Amino acid sequence: MADGITATAFSSAKIGMGNTYLLLGTDAWLMDSVIDPIRAKLKKEHGVDVVTVYGDEIKAPQLNDVLDTLSIFSTQKLVLLRNAEALKVPEQKVLASYVTSPSESQSLVIVAAKVDFRLAAWKSIRQHSLEITCDPPRSAYNLKLWLDGVLTKDGIQMEPRAQELFLSRIELDYASAYNELQKLVLLTGAKNRISLADVERSVGTSRVGTMADFYRALGRRDLKATLETVQRMLDSEWEPLQVFFQFNKFYGAIHKILALRKAHITPAEISAKHLPELYPEQRKEYLGFAENYRIAAFKQIYAILLETDSGLKLSVASGQTLLELCAVRIMTACA
Repeated sequence: MADGITATAFSSAKIGMGNTYLLLGTDAWLMDSVIDPIRAKLKKEHGVDVVTVYGDEIKAPQLNDVLDTLSIFSTQKLVLLRNAEALKVPEQKVLASYVTSPSESQSLVIVAAKVDFRLAAWKSIRQHSLEITCDPPRSAYNLKLWLDGVLTKDGIQMEPRAQELFLSRIELDYASAYNELQKLVLLTGAKNRISLADVERSVGTSRVGTMADFYRALGRRDLKATLETVQRMLDSEWEPLQVFFQFNKFYGAIHKILALRKAHITPAEISAKHLPELYPEQRKEYLGFAENYRIAAFKQIYAILLETDSGLKLSVASGQTLLELCAVRIMTACA
């Protein structure tokens, strides 16, 4: 095959018996969004048996047996090879040998975080597979493409302003974005057009709305509101490390803005060219948030974040206590 697409561009038209798919990346939700329809279609149309093996466990003879279609006991199969990045050279060679001459009664899905295409076996595997990238969204642009695709596929229209608000309030994460979209669709009932008011009602009451409130509390350096939103996130079953990630994400963006301003980059240029990790509607807010911080304080802020990270991972105190102390210390450092 020797071609490649993104997971968001994958469609049922590319599913067929005898195909080999090479899924590369670290976004588990995207991988499932490809694997699930492959499994469903092949089960429905061909009644395949699904066999799952793991690259960090299987050895060459076992892999050869799994892929063997000459046995009298063989049936039509879908083989899922997960953690394929852990395959050693002998197992890579078995896999490469199979994909160069695959069986028409067997489909193969190879799942790996990352592989070295300089190796002969992986180079051959790539040439004889449909390569599908499953990387997390790197910017709002990736989520916009994903949203357009899902809306088109499901026959749903969303007003431009509703799209902009939705994208500005969701996390930079496909699984979270999909969950929020499903809530939104349920809220609108049988309607096939989503309005700005629909998004305001849905997102405003979700944990995503809480996260937006958290950013705004940090941006205003409002300690009381920050502690309240930390509590709300923990009460909504966020893990302490997930909340801590939002601290890191926020202060990383503020530091970047302040550093660019120090380099005499205009706010308009910063917004247009240097903040792809933020949605367009967020950029203006963050430029305002940066007014409440000094770049000189960031050496201390990063030291506090590092200590909090270590404390959370070592469980030296409760997650809530460490997060609240982190907020208090940062606000004090910026006073």
